[in-house]
Amino acid sequence: MANRTGSQNTKHSGINTTFIGAVFLGICILIAGLNIGGNIKKLNKTLSEKDMASTQSVNVPSEMNIANKTYLTEDEAGAYLNLPTEKIVNLITSGEITEYVKTETGYSISVSVLDAWFDNEAYQTKLKSKAVQDTPAETAAE
Repeated sequence: MANRTGSQNTKHSGINTTFIGAVFLGICILIAGLNIGGNIKKLNKTLSEKDMASTQSVNVPSEMNIANKTYLTEDEAGAYLNLPTEKIVNLITSGEITEYVKTETGYSISVSVLDAWFDNEAYQTKLKSKAVQDTPAETAAE
């Protein structure tokens, strides 16, 4: 009889170790899957950031030599301010940029005028941003 009880304990013990081994293996597979998934997300984020950086950069040909010029054409001004050429022409025709020279081939604009316009736009954007941030606080106080 002692023999029979001993064999039942061994069989019961074998089921427990198999079950524990299967649970352990499952946990390892789950951790590995999460790790791989996290690495894939990081890789996708890195690749999309590289794509964004490459699409947002402006390639100015070296022959333009904008840094050494005092006056720029509307194409050069667009490259200088990272704006489309059409936007530069619209700024001139709408009167936002008032200091320019009309030439046979287009417009020539002083770099200092472009810098002043850009600084003003940055200042106006900052004011608008601050006004938006301040508005909810004032509404809540009333």
